[in-house]
Amino acid sequence: ANDIYLPAPSKTFDPICGKDFPYASKLQRHLRTHSGERPFPCSMCEKRFPEKGLLMIHERVHTGEKPFPCTFCEKRFASQGELRLHRRTHTGERPYHCSICLKSFSRHWHLKTHLEAMHSEVVAGFTRKKFPCSDCDKSCNSAAELRDHQRTHTGERPFQCSFCEKRFALSGTLVRHERLHTGITPYHCSDCGKTFAQQWTLTTHMRTHTGEKPYSCTQCDKSFVAPGELRRHTRIHTGEKPYTCTDCGRHFSLAGTLRNHKRSCTQSKNEPITDVVSGLVQAGVGEPSQRDLVSDNQSLARAAETHPSDGFNCDKAMSALQIHMRIHSGEKPYQCTLCGKQFTQKGQLKGHYKVHTGEKPFSCPDCGKSFAHSGAMNRHRLTHTGERPYHCSVCDRSFNQSGRLREHEKIHFGEKFDCPECEKSFTRASSLKNHFRLHTGERPYCCDICGRGFSRSQSLRLHKRKHEQIQTEEESVVSVKNDDFSQSDDNSPINMCITNKND
Repeated sequence: ANDIYLPAPSKTFDPICGKDFPYASKLQRHLRTHSGERPFPCSMCEKRFPEKGLLMIHERVHTGEKPFPCTFCEKRFASQGELRLHRRTHTGERPYHCSICLKSFSRHWHLKTHLEAMHSEVVAGFTRKKFPCSDCDKSCNSAAELRDHQRTHTGERPFQCSFCEKRFALSGTLVRHERLHTGITPYHCSDCGKTFAQQWTLTTHMRTHTGEKPYSCTQCDKSFVAPGELRRHTRIHTGEKPYTCTDCGRHFSLAGTLRNHKRSCTQSKNEPITDVVSGLVQAGVGEPSQRDLVSDNQSLARAAETHPSDGFNCDKAMSALQIHMRIHSGEKPYQCTLCGKQFTQKGQLKGHYKVHTGEKPFSCPDCGKSFAHSGAMNRHRLTHTGERPYHCSVCDRSFNQSGRLREHEKIHFGEKFDCPECEKSFTRASSLKNHFRLHTGERPYCCDICGRGFSRSQSLRLHKRKHEQIQTEEESVVSVKNDDFSQSDDNSPINMCITNKND
């Protein structure tokens, strides 16, 4: 009567680690993690596996079978797990979050490595382990990081782009590079809708909304949103000019300044300084927009280093700077009296008036086509010569217009404007504005002859040419009729009829 009955051990309970499983088969597979048993051998190599499913996935390494395709790109994978990890490179998903510094990661082992490397002193159970490099004094926080680092010594680039011939030392660099081909921009700005191909580009962009400038100059009180901007600014203090022109030997502090200098290296000695400073302001000398929000001092330093001649006039440079600052302030003091359009410079207004007068004083010597501006004529002439003087700093493409180069470089840096109504993206805000009228039905450009409305100014211009063509044809018909009646012809049907009546 005093016997104590204990419940029988559960058939799904692991007595070693205390885990419980819903099925005995799952417990059996789990127990192999303790025993190290690997009962499933590969028939093509010496590897063995604790589960049959893992063996099947492994055998695809030998057969080359990849039954799981990515819906975003053309890549295929041997297992669903590999595909799931790969998809995060497109979606930007980072499901593993650090509870200490709020950083997030796409893979669990990335989070684990991060905790070991950065928070071992506050996370129980972690001890910081260092992996020293045998070729230099650097120590890495993980074996994987050491393996990546050692490629800087060996020059090994095992990751090849599936779209072009480029190879990379790091898988992450390959992922970011392939977005240039696919156009995928998984990082979205919640404030303005812009999308970016890289996380750091979005982080830097967000500072334009928050006003945060975490990178401060140690020699003055200026601060910057990105480390590259601080690095370029520091050269004003140090005088460092690491970029050299191979044609004339002159040195420059910015790569963008060197690029612009090389385009006119042979002409720069005879060019008036006022034209150069004005050209610098209009062309926006320097590196692309987001990475080159330069200060007043940088603008002056750049103009001075481009033309360090005795004729450089600080007053003229300051005047050019004041004009340039209107780009940031939005000030447009010069207004067209005919259409109300406003401009930042007097010369721009003068050039705009030619739109109304139809004046085109510049003719192409090759084909005779006329243009309102000399710059437009010079750009047109490049279509005859085939010259493309504007080269992309990221890839091998070149362009015959600087504006087309700037638009192209936005593809590399992932700057896009997304339409909130559909899935289309654009590299220019103006292109998005024109496209959005397709959704709203807005037609702000009206024909003053027939009243028809258009969503784009270009469409209106093309439409008005039809009116001009019809008017020309009507005048031509009237002219032909007048000629018929004014000229006498004895053989004409009218004269023949009159002659017959008189007979």
